[in-house]
Amino acid sequence: MVNSIRLFIFISIFFCFASGCSAYEIEPYSRQAIFDVEAPVILSLVFCPLDYQKHEAFLEDIDTIIERLHKTRPFDEFVGRIEFYYISLSKEEENMIFKRTQNFPFLKVRRDFLDSILADINSKYKLIIIDALGSVSCAELSLKDKMSLVILGRRRYKNKSSFAKGFLHELGHSLGLRDECVDCERLCPHGEPNCAATKADAEKWWGDLVGKVKFVNYIKGCCGNKNYIRPTIASLMNDPDKAEDFGPVNERYLREMLERL
Repeated sequence: MVNSIRLFIFISIFFCFASGCSAYEIEPYSRQAIFDVEAPVILSLVFCPLDYQKHEAFLEDIDTIIERLHKTRPFDEFVGRIEFYYISLSKEEENMIFKRTQNFPFLKVRRDFLDSILADINSKYKLIIIDALGSVSCAELSLKDKMSLVILGRRRYKNKSSFAKGFLHELGHSLGLRDECVDCERLCPHGEPNCAATKADAEKWWGDLVGKVKFVNYIKGCCGNKNYIRPTIASLMNDPDKAEDFGPVNERYLREMLERL
């Protein structure tokens, strides 16, 4: 079970080593994106490849992710206000920027690389690293207005649907959602908005929806503890292979957070 110490290690191991990162290309991604030039951007997602043999395969994976995001509540309400970028890297640049390790999360990223992206797009962002040869997916537990990292181990997903929903699960973590499973190998600590340590906390966080919104209740088990309480039996934060959405409580949290911006 991931506790606060492990979370600190997770964050620390992402942000790596010496300065001197070489140049790279970062471009707005428009193949599947819809932009609203009149509305302010509320979320920036930057896609970065690792160990892809064909650049077109990387672009197709981005298409899969964006298409699913645009169909998923509440992100479907903000189409045109989420901007997408992609980065092109040579193999030499990949070797300079990333370093595989033996310990979770098994990948280090250069700090100067992360800082240079921030300078280029002039916005806090989520960096989505799609690891073509990896089988581990993970994300920092973070908030929308904080820069954070998501790793998608492409080999762990059996098809495009599984891959897209795996992305949504990790994106949820990067926006503050907790794990809702009981037997997961790596977990976030309990907390708002979707994993309560006590019934009193659960009532405070989503009690107004119980009995009024379908599927919302007080369900035992989340964040690796069978006594903690989650709001629904199934959601993308529980088992993304079986669930199709985030569930009403998580959707409300995400919607309110995005609307504030």
